Amino acid sequence: MDTTSVAATHDVDVVRIAGGGEGVAHLDDGRVVFVAGAVPGDRARIELTVDKRRFAKGRVVDVIDGGPARIEPTCAHVADGCGGCDWRHIAPNEQLPLKAVIVRDSLERIGRLAAPNVVVGPVLSPTGGRTTVRALVENGRAGYRRRSSHDAVLVDGCDVAHPLIEELLIDGRFGSADEATLRVGVATGDRLAIVAPSAFDVSLPDDVIVVGADQLAAGHGAFITEEVGGRSWKISAGSFFQTRPDGAGALVDLVAAAVEERASVDGRLVDLYSGVGLFAGTVAGGRAVTAVEANPSSVADAQFNLADDPVTIVESKVERWTPQPASVVVADPSRAGLGADAVDVIAATDAETVVLISCDSGSLGRDAALLTGAGYRLDAATVVDLFPQTSHVEVVSVFER
Repeated sequence: MDTTSVAATHDVDVVRIAGGGEGVAHLDDGRVVFVAGAVPGDRARIELTVDKRRFAKGRVVDVIDGGPARIEPTCAHVADGCGGCDWRHIAPNEQLPLKAVIVRDSLERIGRLAAPNVVVGPVLSPTGGRTTVRALVENGRAGYRRRSSHDAVLVDGCDVAHPLIEELLIDGRFGSADEATLRVGVATGDRLAIVAPSAFDVSLPDDVIVVGADQLAAGHGAFITEEVGGRSWKISAGSFFQTRPDGAGALVDLVAAAVEERASVDGRLVDLYSGVGLFAGTVAGGRAVTAVEANPSSVADAQFNLADDPVTIVESKVERWTPQPASVVVADPSRAGLGADAVDVIAATDAETVVLISCDSGSLGRDAALLTGAGYRLDAATVVDLFPQTSHVEVVSVFER
């Protein structure tokens, strides 16, 4: 039975980190407990929030003795329950190594790989980097979702957001909206606010492009422009793009290096879940390219962005695309990962190299098991910290046949 508030407290020793970012400890009866706000090495007093027969969940109510990676949160809104960052209690220089631990554990435990080669990638700034923020709106003000709640926490500052977005969080007025997605192009200064359900009575600076979800549904277009990999990218309101351009650039560099080092130069590159064309337009190295994407908005952006490139763009779900021979496949799926059907498509290309970009450690573990079953082996997995101060992971993994 789940319990939302259990009066009894337990003193526990936190021994490792879990895939969801919680600390892992054991109760006196031997059950595993996942502890929000804990870090390995903590001796903590916790209160249970979920109490089940085989495991429990809890939260820290007092730190008896902090682990070596623990710090005092530098954001005052942590105490308010802000759910925008779940790792403010962990020193920034300790977060990327902990994410590598999470990834290695998933590859071993879920992927069934022995001693996977997991390395840490380039270090990105923990402040000012986030260029996309999805906010709740309460009484016209935009804020973050409260942890484990549908309520908003209004903020008077946010040091993980780009300053051009932070300004909108603090000073913007969003009328009667329920939600707002805020985007900025760092290189151009473009700003976009996507407001749901409508943009009625929204008050933002004149340079901000404001569009309602109802307008988008009716076919109204809105976009920003960003620069990554030495070229410009049109990114429409309905299209996905990485949440920070320096992070997108880091991914491009890693994918390009993997393609250049491992894939034959005379074959085709297939870019699955190709979005607005980021990888198709930057990492091919002279190879012929087929880009496959299901989202019509992203396909339209890719057609604009890659108009002068020798890229064949196919609007299709990956699982329904008819495979064609390739020397290398680049795949950047959603958080759910590839799944069995997409792995079957990849295997049918006979690609010698697969470069997989994952944004969830669990899905990476499942995809690694599927790719291994299809005859591939993991060469290396590089962790990139696109979301500092949070437990979210981003991983570029290279598989070979």
